[in-house]
Amino acid sequence: MHRFIKCIILFAVSVALLSNCATTSMRAPDQKPVITSKPDKATLVIFRDTKFGGATVFWTYLDGKLIGETKGNTFFITEVEPGPHYLFVVTENTVGGHINFEAGRTYSLHQGITMGMWRTRSTGFYPMTREEAVDAMTRCQYLEYDPSMGGEDMDPQEYEQAVRDYEIEVKENPEGFRELLEYKGY
Repeated sequence: MHRFIKCIILFAVSVALLSNCATTSMRAPDQKPVITSKPDKATLVIFRDTKFGGATVFWTYLDGKLIGETKGNTFFITEVEPGPHYLFVVTENTVGGHINFEAGRTYSLHQGITMGMWRTRSTGFYPMTREEAVDAMTRCQYLEYDPSMGGEDMDPQEYEQAVRDYEIEVKENPEGFRELLEYKGY
């Protein structure tokens, strides 16, 4: 019986570790892009510029639509229609942000990371200066989202709940969200 329990524990630990190594819908092109903003769009750059929790995929959504995924030391770029939008990063937890994007501007955000129970968790999005983003680009691999490789949008009910939870958090701790809410990009 003792050996049976050891086998079950070993199996459970193996499943937990393997669940951290999810497949991704991203591909690595040969060259890193030059980050520029179009006059009628905003440019959003998401960085995960640490090796910590490197194998764990973080899914990033804009208004519930999958826009990209990060692993350790990676980044991606997406164009955004001007106006207010909700951003969410989903891993073991779901963390949100809200930005009023302006056309012609670039918004570079760092995804924070911490230990979780079963996999690494996100601590949210943190604004970066142009200089911080340029530095992070030298250390990170550029990835592009490829919808043909899979990846799903947020379930509409989960998205609506994430928005409600985010709004409650902002009301309870406005100071904790001030930097992101006031971020105007560059």
